[in-house]
Amino acid sequence: MVTDKADGACQLHDVRFYNLLPRAIVCSSFGQSSRKLALARDDGTIEVWNMAYAPFLEKTIPGGEGVSIEGLAWAGQRLFSVSLAGTLIEWDLSKIPCVKQSILVTGNAAWCVDVSKDERLLAVGTEGGYINVYRLDNEELAYERILDKQEGRIVCCNFDWTGNFLVTGSTDAVRVWDVRNGHAVHKMTTGRAHNKQETTVWAVLVLKDFTILSADSRGKLVVYDGQMGTVLEQHLVSTADLLCLALNEEKNIVFVGGVEPIIRVFDRADSARTDKLFVRSHNRRGHTHDIKTLATYGRYLFSGGIDGSLLVTSSPPFTLDTHFPLLPGPASMVAADSRLVLLKYVNYLEVWTLGPANAPAPALGGNKVLQIRSKNDGQILAAAIAPNGRWIVYSTEHIVRLLRYDYNRKEPVNSRLVRVRNTPDHFAVCYRAQFTADSKGLFLYDRTGGGTINFFSCAAADDSEEWDHKQSIDAGRWLSEMVTLSAVSQCSRYLVCADLASSIVVFERTAAKWKRSISLPRYKLPPTALALQPGRTRVAVAFSDHKLFVYDFDQFAFVFSTYLRLPAGTDPNHPISGIAFDPRHESAMVLQNGSKIVTLRFGPDIEEEVLQQEENSRAKKWRPVANGSEQQDGEGSLTKCKLRMVRDAPRLVSIEWLGESELVAIQANALSMVEHLPAAFRIKRYGKT
Repeated sequence: MVTDKADGACQLHDVRFYNLLPRAIVCSSFGQSSRKLALARDDGTIEVWNMAYAPFLEKTIPGGEGVSIEGLAWAGQRLFSVSLAGTLIEWDLSKIPCVKQSILVTGNAAWCVDVSKDERLLAVGTEGGYINVYRLDNEELAYERILDKQEGRIVCCNFDWTGNFLVTGSTDAVRVWDVRNGHAVHKMTTGRAHNKQETTVWAVLVLKDFTILSADSRGKLVVYDGQMGTVLEQHLVSTADLLCLALNEEKNIVFVGGVEPIIRVFDRADSARTDKLFVRSHNRRGHTHDIKTLATYGRYLFSGGIDGSLLVTSSPPFTLDTHFPLLPGPASMVAADSRLVLLKYVNYLEVWTLGPANAPAPALGGNKVLQIRSKNDGQILAAAIAPNGRWIVYSTEHIVRLLRYDYNRKEPVNSRLVRVRNTPDHFAVCYRAQFTADSKGLFLYDRTGGGTINFFSCAAADDSEEWDHKQSIDAGRWLSEMVTLSAVSQCSRYLVCADLASSIVVFERTAAKWKRSISLPRYKLPPTALALQPGRTRVAVAFSDHKLFVYDFDQFAFVFSTYLRLPAGTDPNHPISGIAFDPRHESAMVLQNGSKIVTLRFGPDIEEEVLQQEENSRAKKWRPVANGSEQQDGEGSLTKCKLRMVRDAPRLVSIEWLGESELVAIQANALSMVEHLPAAFRIKRYGKT
């Protein structure tokens, strides 16, 4: 849909044909020292989120068909996972995520994993009833022992605070194990709701005083005395299964989630007022389907489940932030010269047309002209389309494909798609791909972890076009981490790359070779958005704490630098995830903040206007703080700006200018994320439909 253009405004292409499917969250783990949340989805993908400030997706470990991650655990900066394949995997998260070591556990499929509080031991529960214990010493993973075999699978496990005891949940029982000798100390039976229906203990939690809590398939929260092995109290929380438990940092609040999409909160009771240990406090709502995992950090609660959304809630005051199950960026790309849009899905690509600016909304545009499935339905890691729409490249973990697309605008059915088979040397799998603005250059970011960026050039030869490898840029000399953001200038002369270590490097093309021009001042946090200003040597960078600056790398000076105070109606707990310079105004840009589109204006006139407003304020002591902050770096630059929230675009994926008067906002289709979900839990109430 193309919106009408008002005076001084631009036309907006409201793209809503990005039909992403929901990907359920099955388990998660929060690392206290790293302040990162690892979560696994039902397709075997592992996502690592940085939760230090505004949460953002930092790294992704691709899954695949038949991969099922059932448990995650952090030990300091080390991440472990277990799967139904019966493997315990430690992941190397430096640069490109990869397997550091993999161990086959005893007992077939692995269902759960936990690390002791002192990060000394790791335990894995299996289908065969075996508990595998490993020692974590000096960055090594060493076998310690196997505890006594029990009947039936071990569904969940949790270490006590000393690391000497392990509590496990299984069918009809909760057991306490002495890890030092491998024997069970207590077996607490749960009872059954019906004689012939087994009770499955889905989650267990051990408090500091050895009080044990369990959540089971009867919908009951049961409290045990871990020292004596007796039941202290029971709470009927739901008529459906309870699947997960979490404890806050103060250890006095327990969160319970399950098939019913409501998070129940229980507070530790005051013994002087009641004889109960826990009392129900309040509920938190936000999910539409089963809640399968909970984790806490400070006053924040992270929850995920079948609907695929990561919810971040806090109380008091109650806040709710939703992170929809979008694919890691860039997931969409606009080919400006040909007015085409490339949409990336898990294992296929789509190319759609955009309607002309002067056409009515129901007329031309919004037509799918091409779909490309990856070989063997492999998960697509990177994809790009050239601005002229003639070239498409994509890469999975194992193969990379370059395709030539001859699009026939008048008769789209007669368009041709041809695979380029004679690709040059170094045309290998990558985690990021990017064409230059003139469609004659291509960057492939190598997946080997060395930090190499391979540059290819297209040249005409004998009535055809051939790609040739021109240079392997040794970007690893200046970029120690994985490149997550990059931009190519409109003149195809500059390449700007930013990594997770907050290194931002400008490469310049001189004499047909790319060389490092300058490294920008490093900030303490990783960047979340980056853009180059067309026609200028200016780069804008935003960070997870909402710091934003504009730097002129030709003048070696900050043009603008501030901490954004987002206006009312925006998403302050979401990062700035997209920047698009306004081509009509030198000191204006459009920002993507969660699902909101925000305009930003800065410059000497704005600086003077804001300062004048401050001076005219009568009660300076009580006036609200102006947008901007005291400058800490980039002295001499502007610090004041004006922000305005212009549009709410639910499930916003990206924003990008098309020419000088059209803005493309790509959103995920809300219906496609809902219609493929299973039926939600419902309670029949008397007198209500």
